[in-house]
Amino acid sequence: MILDRYIGRSIIVTSILALFALVAVFSFFSLVDQLDDTGRGNYGVADAIQYVLLTIPRLSFELFPIAIVIGSMAALGMLANTSELAVIRTSGVSQSQLAYSLIKTGLVFVVFSILIGEVIAPVTEQAAQQKRSIALTKQISMKTKHGFWSRDGDNYINIRKILPGDRVEEIYIYEFDKEHHLRSSIYAKHAEYDQDKWVLHDILKTEISEAQVINNHYDTAEWEALLNPEVINMVTIKPRYLSLLGLISYIDYLKANNQSSKQYVQAFWSKLISPFSIIAMILLSICVVRCEARPMGLGQRVFIGALIGITFHLLNQVSGHLGIVYGVPAFLSVCLPTAAVFSYIYYRLSNSY
Repeated sequence: MILDRYIGRSIIVTSILALFALVAVFSFFSLVDQLDDTGRGNYGVADAIQYVLLTIPRLSFELFPIAIVIGSMAALGMLANTSELAVIRTSGVSQSQLAYSLIKTGLVFVVFSILIGEVIAPVTEQAAQQKRSIALTKQISMKTKHGFWSRDGDNYINIRKILPGDRVEEIYIYEFDKEHHLRSSIYAKHAEYDQDKWVLHDILKTEISEAQVINNHYDTAEWEALLNPEVINMVTIKPRYLSLLGLISYIDYLKANNQSSKQYVQAFWSKLISPFSIIAMILLSICVVRCEARPMGLGQRVFIGALIGITFHLLNQVSGHLGIVYGVPAFLSVCLPTAAVFSYIYYRLSNSY
């Protein structure tokens, strides 16, 4: 128990420091990228800074495995350099027991990661995208529980369902005159964006005047508006930024409407496997750091840890995308890198002495 706390405290401290450093570096580059958009619409420097700050929880969640392998490498490396790790091993603690001690620390990171990835990041990411889209465009756009809202001149648009491939469903268009009186209401069952304009289908138009209300039905109609898929995509959250419950709900909806859900299923499995990736990264440090090896500088261990973490992150991305392209089941393509790391760890621990 004392050993668990001692090792765990060292790893937690170094991992948090590594996470802060990584988030600071990536946030800086994100800010530089956002500054290129300043001057468009009402998007200023303060908006760019606010956007970057709101995306920090999502960035922290994505960088967590990399920070943990760096922190674990640094913490165990310092113990190895001071011969403390050798004393621990010679006192009868096997690599398997040391691994069990690290798993306990890993569970703390898992809880923290779930809190950020499922509770905080989806909310802040949606706020970041929404505020950015409002500032960048002259339209007032927002996403609520009642769907996507946007202003187009004197018209107000409500889209209840946004689908991949520039398709939307359940569109409501409210047209007002210069005196802000409602003159017509349009409902379209679905629409797609084609050649710089929307094509509405199954339309019910209600024209309102002081004398009467007239309803007309149309099969299709073209609708030219400032609103385009780019604006919608700036407000909607990408699949990997949604919570697990949000992904499950949207996947069920897409399947019920015979729509492709591959990227959302991939994002679902990526989130589900994330806790196991954290455990894999913290255990991998045992296999890399050898107590009997020649002492290595802290900078070298941090570099090796960063290299391992970034390589693992890239392999995850490549494996997931290849799975979508070649039709490999999402479970297999997403889990393959983590399963390979666990296999290597098991092999090393089984053959340790």
